[in-house]
Amino acid sequence: MSNAAAIAAAFDGGLPAGISGTNDRCTLIVSNLNTDKIDEDKLFNLFSMYGNIVRIKFLHNKPDHALIEMEDGFQAELAVHFLKGALLFDKRLEVNFSKHSNITPAPDAHEYGGSNLNRFNRNAAKNYRHCCAPTKMLHISTLPQEITEDDLVSHLEEHGAIVNTKIFEVNGKKQALVLFENEEQATGALVCEHASEIDGYTIRISFSQLQNI
Repeated sequence: MSNAAAIAAAFDGGLPAGISGTNDRCTLIVSNLNTDKIDEDKLFNLFSMYGNIVRIKFLHNKPDHALIEMEDGFQAELAVHFLKGALLFDKRLEVNFSKHSNITPAPDAHEYGGSNLNRFNRNAAKNYRHCCAPTKMLHISTLPQEITEDDLVSHLEEHGAIVNTKIFEVNGKKQALVLFENEEQATGALVCEHASEIDGYTIRISFSQLQNI
């Protein structure tokens, strides 16, 4: 499915309010980052919610700034729309389009173009449909069959107060919902634990638009 077809399938011909669909700038500049806690992989985990990431580079002269190159302008627009002003590690993110059209490959630029953790390599329409601003609720998939709610809590509780959890099965595969006390805690859990392992399973985490369990 082409990207245009995936977008049309996701939004039924009408884009979310505030999204033009006409942006052609692929590179973003993110500032006001917490330099003690952030790195390229954590930024990847957050921004890959909105599209495939090509590469990420921190700026040497401004260590709390990073460039993020997305696969296309629509994905970059989604990231700006949904992440501008989001709280992460006690800092409110500034997310804008960069004057640079792309990030030049270099030793200090981390490559993600070939990563199988890019979420839009498959089921792109479904992933577009689930794009939203950070929420208190996380959806977790590719979990071990024997996972318990206590296992989930112990894996995630360092990131904040967990209010509720629910494990369920879809097509024989275990998934879960985890409700944090606030959006910032859930965002921290997502950036730190997406693609982490539980009993040899690489788990996938995204924001859920559900309000409660």
